[in-house]
Amino acid sequence: MESGTFPDLEPWSLAREYVRERAQGTAYENAVVRLWHSPGGLFYEFKEFPAAFYARLGPVSGEYLSESEAKELVWEALAMAKEHADLNMFYTPYLMQSDQDFYMAYTLDQERVERGEARYALPLFMRLQNEGSLTVLMRLEGEYLRFKLPKGQPVLRGLRA
Repeated sequence: MESGTFPDLEPWSLAREYVRERAQGTAYENAVVRLWHSPGGLFYEFKEFPAAFYARLGPVSGEYLSESEAKELVWEALAMAKEHADLNMFYTPYLMQSDQDFYMAYTLDQERVERGEARYALPLFMRLQNEGSLTVLMRLEGEYLRFKLPKGQPVLRGLRA
């Protein structure tokens, strides 16, 4: 997403369709992402960058949070990102057009990188990856949906069509 170019999805098309089909169930959508959740798994993709997607097969449960619970989660995520966690937050549908649209914190080649503007506002979408788990928060109209998953293994590494 950072380069603004779209990667070639052809080598991943079969695997991508398979995991999206397995995760088909309840669909959620906001201005930034589309997310599908079922007993078979979870799949989300960025609407403007379908190459930026994530899938988890197997049992995945989500829960609705109150606004205050969602704010607490965001505050905790920002604190964790200052230390070691990888965090992506998107506040507007413009994704990365200005620093106010997003915040990212991650480690690249043992160097800590922060981009965008960290805010305590509730994002449209948040992805927090730490040592033991992955947390996804999606803001819907008046609702906040959270999925917390134990850290998984990449299933499709090296797979080519």
